[in-house]
Amino acid sequence: MVNLTAALTHPYHPAALSLPHYTAPQLTRTHILAVFFSAVFVVLGVAYQSIAATRRHTTPRRLLFLWFITCGFIHSVVEGYFAYNHKAIAGQDAFLAEMWKEYALSDSRYMSADPFVVVMESVTAYTWGPLSFLTAYTIYTNSPLSPLLEFLVSTGQLYGDVLYYLTTLIEGAPHCSQDPFHFWFYFVFLNAFWIVIPACVMFASGARMVRAVSRAETPAAGVQKKIM
Repeated sequence: MVNLTAALTHPYHPAALSLPHYTAPQLTRTHILAVFFSAVFVVLGVAYQSIAATRRHTTPRRLLFLWFITCGFIHSVVEGYFAYNHKAIAGQDAFLAEMWKEYALSDSRYMSADPFVVVMESVTAYTWGPLSFLTAYTIYTNSPLSPLLEFLVSTGQLYGDVLYYLTTLIEGAPHCSQDPFHFWFYFVFLNAFWIVIPACVMFASGARMVRAVSRAETPAAGVQKKIM
């Protein structure tokens, strides 16, 4: 029989959430955030050196390359860890498990393996992660596939993030902490990147595809008029 007191001894919301396999994190918030952001900066640094060496990309294209490399890293590694370990993550002590325990202070669905979150993160990790790297590659090589992949991946990111917000907010956010740092920095601010940036990328890549189709169809229209 599960000890009810032990099951309720955790810092997440709602307080009655049952996490019988939960173990307290061993790392501090400062340690976790320092390691995570350091890893992101290292990835960004290596990616920047790679694309800067080509000298054939504009600044916006370089920034877009960095964005998709960062997305690929976070989706595949960080979210991939959750997708694979979601059933046991509350009781694990690996660094990525500790990081998810810290983030879950803003959204306890990550500790309880909420079905929507598991499905959403699995799609993100196994689909948008690899496709983010592929999109970055098409940007690096100036492939004509680039705008299509940019639009596709950004649509998936935006759609998933909107559902992520709304599926708890529509219930009154019972899984979210009322602590300002946890709610506004973790839940709102960090996730907002995948609302704002994908929306901008969709607009820009969509406009590029429209212009390309327009240029392709204009000569054909001119030839048709001459024939008539």
